[in-house]
Amino acid sequence: MTAIRKHACLLCLVLAGGLLAGACARGRVAPGTDARVYRKPYDEVWEAVTAVLFDELGCVERKTKKSGGYLETEWINTFDTSGQSRWKLDVYLKKRNGAVSVAIAKRVQMKDKVSKTIRRYNHEEKNEPVGPNAGWSTITAEAQDIEDIYRRIDLRLGESAR
Repeated sequence: MTAIRKHACLLCLVLAGGLLAGACARGRVAPGTDARVYRKPYDEVWEAVTAVLFDELGCVERKTKKSGGYLETEWINTFDTSGQSRWKLDVYLKKRNGAVSVAIAKRVQMKDKVSKTIRRYNHEEKNEPVGPNAGWSTITAEAQDIEDIYRRIDLRLGESAR
């Protein structure tokens, strides 16, 4: 009798885990992001998001797939007292029961070493790693930055502050 209970419990756990994994995979918008839901038509939300990213923030589009609900910007480089950094946005839109969920992921990277001159010495050999992310370390984006983008989208859509 106890062996049957063990197998039944184990079977229930496996089934529950499978259902939970399936539900999470279907409902996921973007890994590690919180989504905001707008009760507006998809096209209206898409237009508001693109207006905020490209018109207000001045981002340059890298990939835009309206039918797939995906936007990616090019890297934006900044230089301030903390050093050289760059950031880019990945935005995911998904239709959900008469509403649209928008998830924004911001990637921020900081330059490991900042050159003290604009041009490096030409006679020195560069023994640096090669690649688009070489010399950059990823840092955590501030939640306030993403919240500010959501606030701008809210204003475009006429939504009240949350």
